[in-house]
This record gives sequence, structure tokens and C-alpha cells, in this order.
Amino acid sequence: MAEKTKENVHENHRQRLKDRFLKNPNSLNKHELLELLLFYSIPRKNVNPLAHKLLDKFGSVNAVLTADTNELLTVDGVGDNTAVYLSLLGKILDVTTEEDLENDLRIYNLESVKKYLFKFFASYDKEVFFAFFLSKTNKVIAKVSYTSDRVDEINFLLSEFSRSFANIKPHAVVVAHNHPSGNPSPSSKDDSSTEKMYLMFSLSGVKFYDHVIIAGNKLYSYSSDGRLDKIAKSINAKFDV
Repeated sequence: MAEKTKENVHENHRQRLKDRFLKNPNSLNKHELLELLLFYSIPRKNVNPLAHKLLDKFGSVNAVLTADTNELLTVDGVGDNTAVYLSLLGKILDVTTEEDLENDLRIYNLESVKKYLFKFFASYDKEVFFAFFLSKTNKVIAKVSYTSDRVDEINFLLSEFSRSFANIKPHAVVVAHNHPSGNPSPSSKDDSSTEKMYLMFSLSGVKFYDHVIIAGNKLYSYSSDGRLDKIAKSINAKFDV
């Protein structure tokens, strides 16, 4: 009988929390929101203590939802279903954020792509190249990423760009890559690669608008710094393109 009463108390508490959310979602604090989420993966148990444990360990609701499933499973009271459920919610939020960013990228300008590039490169611990292909009106008509473990990486990229030009037929291109070191300053290799890309793009009849380097939340732009213009003048003088 005592056990039945205990279950009724939990049920009443759950219903009250749901009613509060339906009436005013902003009335719930962080641990109550997390507790409400846990109702749907742990149907018949007081999950208030677990909500507090999760927040104590990870520090925020966002950190809970973006935690690795193996990390979640180290918390007493979290089983496979709950770990998958919380991680799935985090992934869905991640996808919706990415969709919002992509929707903002109909027209290219450096300010509009910063958030997108910071997020795109955040998960990479090795160098990856990314390209925006643009129409004459700067509309983004395609976004493509390129990865390679080959030593002659720039030659690989040039051949891939050549294929992309044939398929996409862009008016212009913006190239971005990351520096996992955390320093966005271009290296001599970056300068050399930019020169080769500029020459190849020019010969293909495609405008080269910028080469952007991302390092964490820092950014370097060849165009904004005037470096791309210097490369263009040097290449044009040398090869008359």
C-alpha cells in the first residue's frame, strides 16, 4: 500500500510539472526541464535526483544533451535508453541549428558565413577544405567539402575543383580551410596553395573571391587582408591571365 502511495506521489508530481510546462514553459528552471525530459525515457521512477546529478556532472543542459553516450552512462541511474534519448535530442538540436545557418547562406558575404564555418570546422582535428560556389549575384549555389590524406593535397584539390566547375558551373568560388593548431595566420604553404588555386581558377574562367582560414573561433581572410589582391597581381603579371 505504501509503495502504491509513493507511485501516486510521483505521478501527481509529474502531472503538476507537465501542467506547469503547458501553462508557462518559462516557469520551469533548468533541472525541472531536464527532469521533464527524463519522464519520457524513465516512465516510473522519481527522476528529480537524476536531473540534478546530470547537471552537477556536466554543468549545463546543453552539455548534457551534447555529451557522448558513454559519458552519460557513467552517471548512476542512466541506462542505454536514457543515454540514447538525451544524445538524440542533442543531435536533433544540432541539426536544426545547422539548418538555420544554412538557410541564412542564400547570399554569400563573409559576415554571414562566419558562424557556419566555425561550426563546420569545430568537429575536425585535421585540415579540411570547404568551398562555396557562387552565381554572378553572389547567391550560394553549392557548398562542398574536400578531404584527403594524400601528400600532394593541393593537386588533389585542384582536380576536384575542376570537376566541381564542370558540374556546378559557378561564376565565383570562396575556399575555406581550418588550422587545428588554433592559429589562423596563413603559412607559406597556404600562400603557395592560394597562388595555384588563383591561377587554376583564372584559367577556368572562375573568379576567386577569397580564401578563408578558420582556427577555433578565429578567422583570417586573404581578401580582407589584401593578400589575395597581391597574389592576383603577381600571377597576372607573371602569366598574363
